[in-house]
Amino acid sequence: MIRFLTILLLVGVLSVSAHAKKAAKVAQDSSSESMSFTEIISWPFIHVVQPVFGMLVYPISEPLHYAIKNGVAEKAVDLITFGEKRNILIYPAFNLKPGSSTMLGVCYRHRNLFKQGDYGVFEGHYYANSDIDLKVRYSKQSLFGKNLYGAVVTAVYMDRDNSFVIPGTRESFKQADTTIFFETKLGFPLTESRNLNFSVGAEINYHIVDFSDTKDSVLDDIKFPIADRGLYQNHFEIPVYANLVFDNLDFPYAPSRGNRLSISGTYVLVGKYSGIGVDDFSEAGLDRTEKLKDGGKNHDYVRAELFYQIYFFIGRAQKYVLSAKEARKTRKFYTDFSLNEALRVWRPENLVETLFERRVLAFQYRFLGMWEMEKGGAPYTAFPGLNARYPLRGYSGAWASPFIMGFSAEYRWPIDRLVDGVVFDEYAMISDKVNHWSKKNLYNSWGFGVRVRKPDMYLFRMQFGFHSWHGISFILTIAPEYR
Repeated sequence: MIRFLTILLLVGVLSVSAHAKKAAKVAQDSSSESMSFTEIISWPFIHVVQPVFGMLVYPISEPLHYAIKNGVAEKAVDLITFGEKRNILIYPAFNLKPGSSTMLGVCYRHRNLFKQGDYGVFEGHYYANSDIDLKVRYSKQSLFGKNLYGAVVTAVYMDRDNSFVIPGTRESFKQADTTIFFETKLGFPLTESRNLNFSVGAEINYHIVDFSDTKDSVLDDIKFPIADRGLYQNHFEIPVYANLVFDNLDFPYAPSRGNRLSISGTYVLVGKYSGIGVDDFSEAGLDRTEKLKDGGKNHDYVRAELFYQIYFFIGRAQKYVLSAKEARKTRKFYTDFSLNEALRVWRPENLVETLFERRVLAFQYRFLGMWEMEKGGAPYTAFPGLNARYPLRGYSGAWASPFIMGFSAEYRWPIDRLVDGVVFDEYAMISDKVNHWSKKNLYNSWGFGVRVRKPDMYLFRMQFGFHSWHGISFILTIAPEYR
């Protein structure tokens, strides 16, 4: 909690740091033969603390100030919006990271594509190593004139650098993987208010896999047997699931009040593995004399997920999302910040309004579990992953484990009409058994950043995540941390 409050203060000072020169000029102009008590007290802040902190946060603060002052977010949304009813969005997608994860792509979203109440989405991405993925999604409200919701999704993922993680560890190995994916879903409300919804669905996933191009990254360990786990072998998976969701949030992507509870269960039927031949092992540089076949075990498994989110709105304002007039006032506050203004804001009598006016506290608990039909028989894809999307944003790597649970806390405030500031702190644990949790497997992540969204549509987020005080992870993605 101390760390969490410290980050809040850090974010508050962020606005001050960009104006170190202005503050120094004020102190210079007011200089005289004898310095006043106020000048003596403020000198270390003006000439030492503020310049140093300003240098540290310059890569974040200056682009943010420029974007807010010039309305970059609103102009960008206008630029990518088309159609007479502004129901079409076309925008680029990108992931700028070292190595083959660097990606450029495009996303096309079309509301009321064919009929009123339907929604079509197309996404395509091209990676630095020539990998590609394509995804098409079509959904329809009021299906067949009833209170039914339907969706169909199909996708192809070609990933020669795909990897899997040995359960209970962060040790990963490469496995070239092309996945062909198809899903159909049907849902309906259980109440007239549509706060409680039930859905069922099924998927067909076909994994076409192969050895990595680098032999040192190929697993040959009897503790995680290839024959039983489907490693480097083609196979089908057919998940059939049911999901119950309660949702009374005021806005889907800028929520300030309400709850969201989701409980889901999935039974996954897994087909036989194709097997690996002696020649395959020889090409990979492995010493195996026998030909591997499907291990003969039952590879089916069950997955369960539960997550609960709750949002608290703090302050006297009627709503969290800013009006155009309020956004202009807030924009001026952040871009025309002086030393005197900073001192006024952080006075004890104004501190409550500074930290607790028009703010949102968001909390999430999440649990994922996997049970095998036959011990040691479930494929590598069955194990839940603990990574930045769980979320545990301070870690770029991941763990795999049969059971995972985590808790996240976020502090959000509106910077502009479409931009939120975010400070977060989160914890997660892994376990090999559902009743065997240990503090030695407890991990923490914290950080700060911004998220750009409309009340009903998420655009992107830019965040810095830390684990303990030992590392940093930069996140720039169109995927929400959690709704």
